Amino acid sequence: MAHIPYLQSIYPLAGESAVDIGAGEGTFSRQLAAEGAKVTAIEIDADKVAWARAHLPADITVKRGVAEKLPLPDASQDLCCMFFSLHHVPKEAQDTAFAEILRVTKPAGRLHIVEPFAYGTMFDVVRFVEDETEVRTHSHAILPQLSERLPLRLRAHEDYTLTRAFDSFDDFAEQIIRIDPARMEVFPDVADEMRAAYENAVEEEAGQRVLRQPCAAYHFEVMGSA
Repeated sequence: MAHIPYLQSIYPLAGESAVDIGAGEGTFSRQLAAEGAKVTAIEIDADKVAWARAHLPADITVKRGVAEKLPLPDASQDLCCMFFSLHHVPKEAQDTAFAEILRVTKPAGRLHIVEPFAYGTMFDVVRFVEDETEVRTHSHAILPQLSERLPLRLRAHEDYTLTRAFDSFDDFAEQIIRIDPARMEVFPDVADEMRAAYENAVEEEAGQRVLRQPCAAYHFEVMGSA
């Protein structure tokens, strides 16, 4: 299972206006658009925004912004998505982010959030340079109860596991560590431990060396305005 196939299985995307909040370089924005959605990608990092504008299809709108202040009109989106990005929003700003999501989503629109768990072989290796145990645990604590305090109804929930293939530890480091300056700052001090953890965790599957990241998707319907 992967993010977009699961979302498409419960919510047809063709013709829907969708915003990808915390889009990075637009991997999932591209996949949403491939299913027929009219996509806006929003990202805080200026370098990633520039890359996305240069490389994504022209029909994907790319904007710089944050979840707490979305650069979108009121009631303009059928679907708001956060793929592995909620835990990057500071806890003290998350209520503001949810209020913004409700502001820009149409009545009866949808909110789709996927968050990784603080376990799995991918987590076991990455935690040496970025331990997200607390923020990931917080996300999974609040999301099942979100409809108790916001005008949202949980329509679907699914746990599944993502699989990432890497040619070697050096390939892993290139894809997962060197793209993030904060991770790179820590990496030299933990490189040997991290390499050992990678070799201990990596599995062989269909001729590839893979790490696994369990996650959960929460799919909400907006019941009214904020």
